[in-house]
This record gives sequence, structure tokens and C-alpha cells, in this order.
Amino acid sequence: MLNSVAKSFSVLFLGNNFLRLVGGLWITIKIAMIAVLLSILCGIVLGMVRTFKNPIIHIVSRIYLECMRIMPQMVLLFIAYFGV
Repeated sequence: MLNSVAKSFSVLFLGNNFLRLVGGLWITIKIAMIAVLLSILCGIVLGMVRTFKNPIIHIVSRIYLECMRIMPQMVLLFIAYFGV
């Protein structure tokens, strides 16, 4: 069994597979950092908007926040990817 595991992982080091995986990891880290920064900025802005006394702005921001809280993350990913 250990031999089959070693053979499975040896595929990673054939050709430039490992370099491509590391490149993909770096892209994933960059996308995650951008998402974190954007979510912090959006959170600060929406938090400030929620303090406004205008009832229309307050209602719209509350509806948006409640929709984001209720909707599962996988559904949001499908909407973002497929544009549904």
C-alpha cells in the first residue's frame, strides 16, 4: 500500500507539474487576499451606511445584508460563476 501511495505522489514531480501546482497556489493566495480586502472595505462601508438616518437607505442595506446572511456560500459562488 505504501508503494502505491508513493507512486501516486510521484506524478507531482514529473515534468513541470509541481511548478504549475505552486503557481496555482500562488494565484489562489492572491485571489483570497483580494477577497479579504474587498470584504473588509465593503463591511466598513455597509456599516457606515447602516448608521444613516435615511429610512430608504437603511431598508435597502438591511435587505442586502439579510440576503447575504441567509444565502449559502455555495449558492453565491454559483451565482457569481454562472451569472444566474
